[in-house]
Amino acid sequence: MQRRYLKYAILSLLITSGTAAFAQIDNPMGGMAIPKAKSTVTPSAIPAKTDLPSSVMPPAKTYNATDLTKKKEEFSMIKKEEFVNRGTEYQDRVNQSVQQKGESNEAFRGNQSFGEVRTKSNYFTIFSADYGLEDGDRIRVLVNDRVVIPEFTLTNNSKALQIMLQPGFNKIEFEAMNQGTSGPNTAQFTIIDDHEKQLMSNQWNLATGFKASVMVIKE
Repeated sequence: MQRRYLKYAILSLLITSGTAAFAQIDNPMGGMAIPKAKSTVTPSAIPAKTDLPSSVMPPAKTYNATDLTKKKEEFSMIKKEEFVNRGTEYQDRVNQSVQQKGESNEAFRGNQSFGEVRTKSNYFTIFSADYGLEDGDRIRVLVNDRVVIPEFTLTNNSKALQIMLQPGFNKIEFEAMNQGTSGPNTAQFTIIDDHEKQLMSNQWNLATGFKASVMVIKE
């Protein structure tokens, strides 16, 4: 009886020892290895990144170029027409004034002569001024039919003109180039020699194209 019990005890011990050894070989750390289960879950797809604008701008406002140009041209035409009309009215008044006061005035349609003077000077000076309305009277000066001063505008302030003299006769002429806006062409003039001695003083009233003259004899 005891032998049978001992036999079962030894057999049980061997079985227990074999099981423990098998477990240690399969998992050296002392734990039981559990095989990793295969995953059947499919990861969800990540949506592709889309480029978004940093800011949303309102659509640019556009204009009709044809309409704008048309309005600008109409505005310019109106202004231009007003300017032309005003200029025409002014010119008509000027022309009427000239016709009434100068160009057709027969009393001044002729040359004026102031005689002669004698001097030993090499030159003389003429001081001249418009004694009437300062309206743009212009003259040219000739010596012995030669133009020495092509154009000279008369004002209410006296201006000086210097004329060189040749020995003998020097015919000095003042030709009216226009009659201004209130004709005739008017001037007060004074002639002095190079010693500041007055030789002559007088006035002229001339229609356009006519002359006032003085003969200067250099001795």
